[in-house]
Amino acid sequence: MFNNYESAGKHMVCDLKCIKNRELLNNCHLLKNMMKDICKKYDFQILNEVEHQFHPIGCTIIFLLAESHMSIHTFPEKQYISFDIYTCRQYNDNSVYTEIYNHIINRLDASEENSSVNIIERFF
Repeated sequence: MFNNYESAGKHMVCDLKCIKNRELLNNCHLLKNMMKDICKKYDFQILNEVEHQFHPIGCTIIFLLAESHMSIHTFPEKQYISFDIYTCRQYNDNSVYTEIYNHIINRLDASEENSSVNIIERFF
């Protein structure tokens, strides 16, 4: 179906549920550090960052990357985080995305069986 199309990269969208690390759920600083660790490990260049701490709880962080973007939205009252990363960088398979997903699951102490991940290939 997509034989005549060129890949524009992949977009990983995660729903992370039953998060036990409640300290992270409402801490923009710690979440930004987690995102920066991912960027450093995979050599994603951060061009800009925006964050907002909601009151009484929750935060949103968005990184504009040279490769595209990364974002996180927290819902502490639901023990839930929405995370996504889109990158135009080409990889042979989904192993980088799987590593990032597993890193986040472990760092947040989220329930892997209740969480979900979708990796979508984008095409021109």
